[in-house]
Amino acid sequence: MTDPMSVPVQHPDGTLKTSSIAAHGPVSSPSYDILVPLPDAKTVDYDRLDIHRLLRTPLAIADDRNGSVTIASIVTAPSEISLNKVADASFSEEMTRVIDLARKRVAKIKDAVADCREDVPVSGLVIVGHVPDDVFAECTTGERYDAIFLAQGSRSEQRLWDESLFSTILETAACAVYLETLGTKTDLLVADPEDETDRDETSSLDDISSILLAVGTGPHSVLGAETARALGSTYGGSIRGVHLSESTDAERLQQGRKALDLTEYILSDLPDAEFESRESDNVVAELLQEIEKYDVAILGAPTKQPLLQRLFGQSLPDELEPQPTTSILTVRQPSHALDSVYYRWKQAIERTPDSEESPSLEGFEHV
Repeated sequence: MTDPMSVPVQHPDGTLKTSSIAAHGPVSSPSYDILVPLPDAKTVDYDRLDIHRLLRTPLAIADDRNGSVTIASIVTAPSEISLNKVADASFSEEMTRVIDLARKRVAKIKDAVADCREDVPVSGLVIVGHVPDDVFAECTTGERYDAIFLAQGSRSEQRLWDESLFSTILETAACAVYLETLGTKTDLLVADPEDETDRDETSSLDDISSILLAVGTGPHSVLGAETARALGSTYGGSIRGVHLSESTDAERLQQGRKALDLTEYILSDLPDAEFESRESDNVVAELLQEIEKYDVAILGAPTKQPLLQRLFGQSLPDELEPQPTTSILTVRQPSHALDSVYYRWKQAIERTPDSEESPSLEGFEHV
């Protein structure tokens, strides 16, 4: 059992752990620490939080990369309280009580994860800040974490974070970003025994039977492929990589084909993966239709506003479209140089038997 008092308490002042990103070489095996922040108890009922479902994706990614997961409870302090008091534990009695409760929640989550995934190192942390946005800025724009993972339930009572935070992190984070919008088939909260309207079943760690990977020519497609590999290898789901193109331009079609080839190479060690490239009159509309056929859909951070609105539940009030039943995982490639396509390609080579022919990197400078 984890001692709650062993969970460190920190604040966004530059004292958090510094990752070794800057020291990584393209042939080395870097550490990969994924930050999973959780809001305070005013936002989510921790007693009903399905922590196994919440952490399913980051645990798979960490396992695939021989990395680790850091669970951080974000505690909001009143503006009149100096955050410097975190160091000497001189908070008020009420604030101390709130922090101690956060420590207990994190310790409980750590123990729950250890019971089912002993192979992935999981650490805990309590971060105290005046404004949650400042905490996220501190954690995602420096070199402390290699990635951040945020999940959001489809129902209003399961919305852990303000929707605007998703877009902000996609635009500003220097680390890798994983945003999972759970579909309506998935509950983030376990059933309340006193509420007969709640579902009778809780989410399963192993309910991924099919994965859609939307393959684009943008900078995030390689990270999407690696994420699909992590989920597929951990939970055994089949993967279908699909590239949709509205353009008939020969150069654009060739870029799409190269992106699909590289994706196929990254997933070459998985037995149940297939790939398809086809033209479409409306990529966004067709992708949204395709998504509904799978348990999980993975795509690079989109730039088209209609797709962003739909994925993050920001549809206009007069649009009565149902929310997706599929869980959608949006990934954003980190900005630092060592997450270049060459680095990813090098990792793919190391996963493939020497007898296999490696794909050409020509034309991938901007993928």
